[in-house]
Amino acid sequence: MNNKPGAILSFDDYHYQVRVSGAPYQDGNAWVYECYVADGFAGAYVPGEFLLPGRQVSRIGSAYEEYSDEADIINYQTPFKMRNNLMTMRLSYDITGDAYSTVLAIALKDPETGKQSYLWSDYQYWKALREWKKREEYQLLFAKSNRNADGTYANKGTNGRPVAISAGLFEQISPANVRYYTTLTAELLEDYLFDLCYNMLGTNERKFIALTGEMGIREFDRILKEKVAGFNLIDTKFITGSGQELTLGGQFTTYRMTNGIELTLKRCPLFDNMEMFRQLHPLTGKPLMSYTFMFLDLGTRDGQANIVKVCRKGREFVQWCTGGSVIPSGYGNSINALRSNSRDGYQVHFLGEEGIMVRNPLACGILYCDSEDNELKNDGAAAVGA
Repeated sequence: MNNKPGAILSFDDYHYQVRVSGAPYQDGNAWVYECYVADGFAGAYVPGEFLLPGRQVSRIGSAYEEYSDEADIINYQTPFKMRNNLMTMRLSYDITGDAYSTVLAIALKDPETGKQSYLWSDYQYWKALREWKKREEYQLLFAKSNRNADGTYANKGTNGRPVAISAGLFEQISPANVRYYTTLTAELLEDYLFDLCYNMLGTNERKFIALTGEMGIREFDRILKEKVAGFNLIDTKFITGSGQELTLGGQFTTYRMTNGIELTLKRCPLFDNMEMFRQLHPLTGKPLMSYTFMFLDLGTRDGQANIVKVCRKGREFVQWCTGGSVIPSGYGNSINALRSNSRDGYQVHFLGEEGIMVRNPLACGILYCDSEDNELKNDGAAAVGA
């Protein structure tokens, strides 16, 4: 904090205030500010406990005499600044000359275009696109940056050039907002979101989206049903039908708390992947990742979205083929048909250069489910590794 003459500062107890008098001067590695008790009354003082090393002061405002040419200043700063980078993803697949003409027994339909096809080559293309999007989502969420503090990269590719891996969404969340729970409760969620809201002071946006898995949605529904169990409610939603056709059902997905805080859950199927997330809950046997809650601030700051996908222009998704006897448009039936190799088939290549950015990671957070059994396993693995 750069305090000019005239600035009024308060200590940890706001009842004690001082006014800066004169310009600061340097004494060794420190700067010295001459201050006087703000109220100016005889006998006024600031207790010594607020003047100990490590104590902090806050600027309340400023006050000046008539006809003064002094003024306080405004500092523009952020608590920290993070740098991320784009990463280059690639994927390839082969189609043989025979497979290009192979016909499937059942027609496949492209959900985007509505096009139907019996060709194996079209099936391979759609399957590759699906795999590409799945890997893209995994990397944008879970990738860990390999960038050094000086901007270099430790990993090198086969051609000797650096391999850049950008930080995924999980790695960009402020470590101060990462917490663990063993049993989820409504009070725990409320306290956690109240803490996140302190990082959003000055905004009217207090609506959070939480990505979670199947088990997280079930736990969320459980705690809200427990919360309303003591209320005297007239049910008009959970029981429907009449006579012999009654239906009992319903699930909570949104929780409106006090002070205008609202939380809505969205299922992220990636959290339920048992092939990738192999740490299981000791009671249910489901992935611990399925119990994870990632709280995202999807609001805007100065007209810009808080969370954005970043791509290099023209390189978000590049695709091409290297042809042999055949290319996606057909076989080569002339000696004038130029191809890149002599293979009986062709190869398709995908490339993308992209990353994800969180403008204000302080307003996002993660709640991990951490069972005692899992902690023991982790401690044992750490001991073995040591």
